[in-house]
Amino acid sequence: MLLFTCLNYFTNFILKLNAAVMNTILIPTDFSETSKNAAVYAIDLALVIGIRKIVFYHFYQTSLIYTPAGELDEVATIEPHRVESIEKLNAFIESLGTIPLEVEMYQGAESVDVGITEVAHLSNADLIVMGIKGGGVFKETVLGSHTLRIAKELKVPVLLVPASAKLDKYEKVTFLSDLKNVEKNTPVHGLKTFLDHSSVKLSILHLLKANEKVDDSNKEKELLSHLLKNYAPTFAYKESHHYTDDIIDFVSENNVDIIAILPKTHDLLETIFNDHTKKLAFHSKVPLLILHK
Repeated sequence: MLLFTCLNYFTNFILKLNAAVMNTILIPTDFSETSKNAAVYAIDLALVIGIRKIVFYHFYQTSLIYTPAGELDEVATIEPHRVESIEKLNAFIESLGTIPLEVEMYQGAESVDVGITEVAHLSNADLIVMGIKGGGVFKETVLGSHTLRIAKELKVPVLLVPASAKLDKYEKVTFLSDLKNVEKNTPVHGLKTFLDHSSVKLSILHLLKANEKVDDSNKEKELLSHLLKNYAPTFAYKESHHYTDDIIDFVSENNVDIIAILPKTHDLLETIFNDHTKKLAFHSKVPLLILHK
């Protein structure tokens, strides 16, 4: 059973339609501090890159209620939870302060991942922003336990925002590349939205494998440079001893604001998310943008 309610909550003012590739950000929320921080980050990012609408989605669980005849009473089962969800969403949005964007909200009684997929379609979402917190807390909430699956399987770009991340500045985006089949494995369209509306500097990070040497004449590098020529990318190389640690170090050393990846296999995300050495410390640094071709 799938039930969604959509409300145009309020519009303080709607930004004029511009040339932004993306128009709508979807923010699933469980009302936690982590999801609230993600919402604040998403609003700030929307204003920077020209997105004009924010959509909030809350999944609510229901307690099944049956009639004396043994049939499911859908109204009694859903309505109290729907009303409570609306009230909490109203309070959550109000707690964010003035939002100078068009705002909508959805509630759903379907499973989290199915619900987010449906709302992404209904709202024409171009980006999903979700909060994430390292350690055991990651899997303590219904939303948190589904985050990785959503990021891997949904074809809409997903931005995972750490609990402590703030958009104090937006100057540097780093794209992680293995410099293989770059024409096929470079999400040029996805990167454009994060680079076209500000003076963001783009860097390409390539982690060197054992005995691999820096090769500035690499044809794949030349092709990647050409594909992203409008953004004058710089290339950085780092010897890789421990994958996630090396990314963390680069982010810290270079004050990166967002790091973007195109997971060609699920193993890449599993490596980043299940790295017990840092216990997801990567996500306490900067948001991770998961793009798809």
